[in-house]
Amino acid sequence: MPIIEAINITSKSDQETFYVKQAYLEKNKGIVNDRYYGNFKTKKEQVTLIDIEEIDSFNSSIGADIDYKDFRRNIIISGLKICEMIGERIKINDSILKIHEICQPCNYLQKKLNSPNLIKKLINKSGVRAEILSSGYIEVGSKIIKIK
Repeated sequence: MPIIEAINITSKSDQETFYVKQAYLEKNKGIVNDRYYGNFKTKKEQVTLIDIEEIDSFNSSIGADIDYKDFRRNIIISGLKICEMIGERIKINDSILKIHEICQPCNYLQKKLNSPNLIKKLINKSGVRAEILSSGYIEVGSKIIKIK
């Protein structure tokens, strides 16, 4: 069963991210108290998700142990290949998300993590951007259900 492994936010883009046990996803706004809450260019940028398995694979490939939060995605999940779900919807408790696009790795992240091959190794594997279709609380351990 796919679940949330961690939730990661920050109040400002240039600050370190930090884990929270619970978060409120607000329709058309984002994650309350996150840097992008009500501050995004398009609706597809309200929240980001990444597979913990992709982070573990990346860490293994470079012989490192970079903390999950340092990849700067909001919701770290397991048991679901989220990058293969573009255009689909998922439900986490009462919240429904629509997966819009892959969130490609950026030069900022590569420099921040001091990993010269990060972009090349994480192309099409570094998570997704999603829109919040219905509001609700999520927490570490929450189950993720694919909606057909």
